[in-house]
Parts: sequence; C-alpha cells; structure tokens
Amino acid sequence: MRSDEVRMSLDDEELSVDKLMILAMSIALSERYTLEKILSATNNFSHENLIAEGALGKVYRGLNNDNNNLVIQKFDCKCGQGDELQREILTIKSLKHKNIVSFYKHFDEINDKIVIYEAFHGTLNQHLSDPTLTWSQRLQICLGVARGLNYIHYDIIHCDINSSKIILDGNWEPKIYGFEISTKYPRSLRHRLLFSRYFDTNNLTPKYDVYSFGVLMLEVLCGRKPVITNAGVDEELAEIIDPNLRKQMSAQTLALFTNIAYKCLNQQHVQRPTMDQIVKELEEVLELHWEHADLDLSKAADEGTSSNNWKVIFFLLVLGDNGT
Repeated sequence: MRSDEVRMSLDDEELSVDKLMILAMSIALSERYTLEKILSATNNFSHENLIAEGALGKVYRGLNNDNNNLVIQKFDCKCGQGDELQREILTIKSLKHKNIVSFYKHFDEINDKIVIYEAFHGTLNQHLSDPTLTWSQRLQICLGVARGLNYIHYDIIHCDINSSKIILDGNWEPKIYGFEISTKYPRSLRHRLLFSRYFDTNNLTPKYDVYSFGVLMLEVLCGRKPVITNAGVDEELAEIIDPNLRKQMSAQTLALFTNIAYKCLNQQHVQRPTMDQIVKELEEVLELHWEHADLDLSKAADEGTSSNNWKVIFFLLVLGDNGT
C-alpha cells in the first residue's frame, strides 16, 4: 500500500453480499437523504434534469436547499439486487484522492437506490460543447482524470469511464465517480463470474480504462464523441475540432495530445500506455501549452508597446510641425 495514499482494504475474495449489506448499513444516518428531498431536487426525476442513462440506471442533475448543484445517480433495481449501490458507496469511501469524488448522501429503500454527490459545475458531458471552457481548462481536466485513474489502477478497474462519470467542482477540478461496476485487479474467479453479465472479462485489465480515456480525450478535444470503429477514428479530427478551441492551441500541443489519444485507442490492449505514462505525457503537453501561452502574451505586450511608441513619436512630430 502506498504511504501517501489512504485506502480502506476491500478484499473481494472475502466480501460476500451479506457482508456488503452489513457494511453499507453501518454508514452514518446523517449521510442518508429523504426521497422527498431527492424528488424536489430533480423535479420528480424529470427528463429535463436527465444527464445520462446507462445499463444500470440514470443520472440526474439537481439542486439542494442551498442552491448547490447535485449529481444524483438512480440505480435500476431490475438490473441487480442492490449490490451496485453498496459497491459504489464502499469503493468511494475507500478512495482518498482529489480527483475521486467524495461521498455525500444516499437513499436506500427496496425500490429506490440512489447516491447523491455535490457537483458545483455538474458533469463534464454537460460542458463539452461549452465555448467558454478553454483549451487550458480542458487539458487540466484530462490530466486530473488521468491522475485519478492512475491512482485507482493500483488495484481497481473503473470499467465505465466516460464524460458523464466526471464531476466538475467549483474550480473545474474533475472528480471520478460511478464505481458501481468497478472490479478489483487482479480479479478472482468469483469476480469473473460476477461481472460476466457486463463485460468479456477475459480481457478486462486496467488497459480497458485506458481505451475509454482515449475516447474521453477526443470528446474533450472535439466537443462531442467522434465516430470510432475497430479501424480507429472514422472522422478527420481537423474537420471536427471546435474552431474556437483550435485558435487556442499550438500545432505542437495538438499533435502531442492527439498522439496520446490514438495510443490509448490501440486495438492491441498490451500496446496501450499505462495511466502513469499518460499522466507524465499530459503534464508535458500542459507545460508546453503554458509556454506557448506565455510567449503569445509576451508577443502581444511587445506589439502593444511598439504601437504605443509609434503613437508617441507621431504625437511629438505633430507637435514639432505646429512649432510648439
């Protein structure tokens, strides 16, 4: 166990469903939320509040009594026996990292199983096409997600990384959630049987998350999910990159960023980079971007100074011609 990170050990070899239920019931009552508050926050789970929909349920945006944004994850009880809720809560409580969401509240009854998170700016997929979300912010979001994944890959595979599973806090810092179908790594035979209904688990390794992260990078770059086939990206990125973003990036940072994404999308999973490698490469891209931004600011300042100097010279010449 790494000394700089606090983690509650959850040995899936020993955790039976009964033990999961007992652990979940031990969560403090202060962390529970009433169904009335949830219905009020989501406008009765209205379609207008729907953020994303998946195989295990739906995700809604909402507001609490203090008008703070919430992300509310409602599990479909038809998909399981409620194990996903316990797994989500217990996994998040075991992880301590600035890019992993902190557990906020939950509601657990027979027909309603819900987890609530605080989210100042909602989820990433709500902002992909937002023109005010700058290239610098997008780079930092990708780097934050990469750091979060690198942290959990110590012994966990997320299994469902996408833009709707990234919460943005008040400083636009990304926080990963949605661990309801995550799995320990390396996983046991029991895990393989438990999750076989969702994945071809024979090939499930941390490189599964790496592929999903590559898709996420292209979403952040283009403002939407590009068409990706087994042969690769089936669109010309130059044609689908947001023009406003294109103006904010240098050709070099764009090339480095897309190169990382393409490596993540390699069909041979063993050829994909690790999240540790991706973090280091994205840090270099961000540093290079800031260097170019500083140069642009310096150039603009020099041009402004030069322009002002010419104005002064012109003004003095005019004064001289007037004999003053």
